[in-house]
Amino acid sequence: MFIGRFRERNDIDKVKHLLKEGGGDVSLIDELPKLSAGQFQLVSPDVSDEPIPIQCRWLYTDHGSPLSEEQVEEITDDEVREWASGRSRVTTRDGAAAATAAIGGTGSGTAGKGGRGGGVVSNARVKSVGGMTAAAHGVVDDSAFEVRLMGGLAVLKDGRDPLYVMQALTNVASGVALAWAMVAVLLAWQDNNIEWWWMALSFVITSTVGLVIGLEMFLSHDATLQKKISRFARSIQYILAAWLWTVLVWERSSDSIEMGWGSILLEMTVVWVSLFIVVELINRFKLGRLEFKRGHSAFSTISKNLKSMSAMMTGMQFNEMKASSKQVLAGIRWVLDFCTLLLLASIVTIGWTSDGNLSSGLADMGGDAWILKPALWLGSLYLLIFISETWLRLKDKSISESE
Repeated sequence: MFIGRFRERNDIDKVKHLLKEGGGDVSLIDELPKLSAGQFQLVSPDVSDEPIPIQCRWLYTDHGSPLSEEQVEEITDDEVREWASGRSRVTTRDGAAAATAAIGGTGSGTAGKGGRGGGVVSNARVKSVGGMTAAAHGVVDDSAFEVRLMGGLAVLKDGRDPLYVMQALTNVASGVALAWAMVAVLLAWQDNNIEWWWMALSFVITSTVGLVIGLEMFLSHDATLQKKISRFARSIQYILAAWLWTVLVWERSSDSIEMGWGSILLEMTVVWVSLFIVVELINRFKLGRLEFKRGHSAFSTISKNLKSMSAMMTGMQFNEMKASSKQVLAGIRWVLDFCTLLLLASIVTIGWTSDGNLSSGLADMGGDAWILKPALWLGSLYLLIFISETWLRLKDKSISESE
């Protein structure tokens, strides 16, 4: 056990009683009032007969919130449980195995539903980061869903959460769409159809996304740096979404750039990205009602309210109020089913009011685009869900076959 500074006589007597019961050095009692802040004595007769002094420093980086008993239960793997069970039956003087199991894991075991193997401490660090980083390590829990529209490609390898896999697929598609759009903008600039700064803007945005992906892959071993990368990606992801929308509207309304077959991918990517942006905004609106005042734009009002809200709430409180990935995915499915029913009802109504001539009814409304566009958007979302679940099924099948 760790013992810090105690000055009250009653507290010192309680510690003395614990030392006697545990077989510790009772003479340590005289040193307790002399300890400074950050100084502790490690008492563990299984490790050392003498108390081990420990000097702790102030934390320089964010180490996340303390783990609850339920979280400790989740991240404790079977090998650590077996080790602890064996230690409770047979007492030895060597505690090195405990440190090895806790810090780096033992053998090549897995971490169960708390995440892939790596030991209690490493798994706890990953879970404290949460979001895409934890999902990339196979964590599936009821923590708050993180909308992150850059990087997170490691989820496709080790992730088991369907919604995070959907988001990773969206990020892959947005990266391809950005690269395709940059080539289209470059060709348009070479043909003198657009100004040079359009090309520069496309290059900066695409390079930033590539930089995030590269840093994430290179620093995958460091949970703290992964958290910083995640914060950076989240801070500029709205710029990415705005650029994709700009390119889509630009390509549809002007002949200055030509995406070719990439226009279909671009439109599907915009729908997917917009879906996750809507999820993020819904989470934000759930945290508090936003008051819109006359004379202020909607964007400035939302930004001001969100900043003040973040200042009043801690990160832990903020995450607890956000929906988990299971809740978000259930909500997405419900909305998709409802919109699909509306689309089918609209088709039936148009055909019925046009005496069974659907083409004539659509022509009277302005063309097939009124049906084809919503059908494309809904179909693309169903396609994203289908690819995500198929990907997870194939991975589970390959894992079971390898075992």
